Amino acid sequence: MAVDYTVIVVYLAGMLAMGWWGMRRARSKSDFLVAGRRLGPVMYSGTMAAIVLGGASTIGGVGLGYQYGLSGAWMVFTIGLGLLALSVFFSARIARLKVYTVSEMLDLRYGGRAGVISGVVMWAYTLMLAVTSTIAYATIFDVLFDMNRTLAIVLGGSIVVAYSTLGGMWSITLTDMVQFVVKTIGVLLLLLPIAVVKAGGFGAMKAKLPTGYFDPLGIGGETIFTYVLIYTFGMLIGQDIWQRVFTAGSDKTARWGGTVAGTYCLVYAVAGAVIGTAAKVLYPNLGSPDDAFASIVKDELPVGVRGWCSPPPWPP
Repeated sequence: MAVDYTVIVVYLAGMLAMGWWGMRRARSKSDFLVAGRRLGPVMYSGTMAAIVLGGASTIGGVGLGYQYGLSGAWMVFTIGLGLLALSVFFSARIARLKVYTVSEMLDLRYGGRAGVISGVVMWAYTLMLAVTSTIAYATIFDVLFDMNRTLAIVLGGSIVVAYSTLGGMWSITLTDMVQFVVKTIGVLLLLLPIAVVKAGGFGAMKAKLPTGYFDPLGIGGETIFTYVLIYTFGMLIGQDIWQRVFTAGSDKTARWGGTVAGTYCLVYAVAGAVIGTAAKVLYPNLGSPDDAFASIVKDELPVGVRGWCSPPPWPP
């Protein structure tokens, strides 16, 4: 496990180093708040995918797969649908506003009081997102390091706050790109195929699990509808999402870069559900579905790869 611990420590140190580098590069209000509005398609797609696919999406998505099977993909899938809707229908118009925050945009349209009210609403919304995301720290550290959950949240949260405030959006964009690469390699290219193979392949998974695990609507229509209301529509109003739109270098980048990110989310949703389904075969009696991700990473992946796959769930 020493190699895996080293990988994780190096990862966290790298996040702080990028925060310091971003602080040196951010020389203006525009640099700090919207990365100078200079992001191209690649960096824009990466940062947009990273912000919507945090700890809740990765650990929670795998946990839903463990609990419900393939239909557990719906939570993250609806996030992808919301990002696609935002990118196709609204992102170009948002980018053309050249504002720094949602509150500022509403202030321009409705006056100062609307900006204050929207600021309070965004604060509450962001607080709820922070709570669900930072719980991922507790899950990862608890399973891998047997660390107290409160200490894990304080440690992980402090690192995120540090690199975010040091260099603003430049730092966040850089760390988002690292997390995007780590998620792609660690979850899609490594963990997904290894989990399926360790579970004996799809044939063995179907033989060992109830048929409901392979029903795409098995989680229930009411639950799917709830996810659409919360996540699909939530993507259209979130300050954290719009802040990334403000960083786009052009209208075209905002539209097509966001479309690529939304499509990536759909693939990530299915991958998480499949990993969770495989975990159900390997660990049929876990105490909590949310332990599925960390358990399969810890027990089924080789040394070194475990450390690589651990960082992705941690929120940007």
